[in-house]
Amino acid sequence: MNRNKDETQKQVGSLFFFELRTPRDMLEKTRREYGRLADNFHIDHVFNFFITAYHISDYIKTINAVKKEELDTFLRDQDIEDCQYLCDKGKHLVLTRKERANPSTHIWTSTLGMAPIGILPIGCGQKWEVYFPSDRNPDANTRYRPVEIESLARRVLEKWDSFFVNHGL
Repeated sequence: MNRNKDETQKQVGSLFFFELRTPRDMLEKTRREYGRLADNFHIDHVFNFFITAYHISDYIKTINAVKKEELDTFLRDQDIEDCQYLCDKGKHLVLTRKERANPSTHIWTSTLGMAPIGILPIGCGQKWEVYFPSDRNPDANTRYRPVEIESLARRVLEKWDSFFVNHGL
C-alpha cells in the first residue's frame, strides 16, 4: 500500500511527544540532561540522563534513520550497554531477568576516612560508582566491574555524538 507524503506525516505526527520529534531532538535533550548532571551531580539528573540517552535508540528505530544492524552494533558497545543497564535499573528498581543481575552502587566521599586511600583526593567532593556483575572482569578475584558514573555519562554522550556524525543524523 502506497501512502502519500501527507498521510505518512499524519501517522508519524501522531508519534510526536511535544517537541521531541527526531533522534537529533533526543540527542539535544540528552546533552541538556548531561549539562544538568555536570552542574549539579544529583540522582535526579543521573536518572534523567541515562533514561534519555538510552532512548535515543528508540527514535532512531522508529523512523528507520539507520540500518538496524548498524544500530545493533552500536548498542553492543560496553558503555552503551552500561547506559541501558542503568536506564533499566532506574525504571524498574529491581531487574528480574535472570541474565541481568542487579548492579550495586556506592557513593565515595572525600572526607578523611570515608574512602579508601587513592580513590579521591581529600576535600574534592564525591565519586559515584556502579558495580556491574561481570564474568568478563580482568581481575579474577572479583565478579564486579566498577564504573564511575560521571565519566560513563560523558563517554555515552561522546559516543552518541560520533554515531550521529558517522551516520549523517
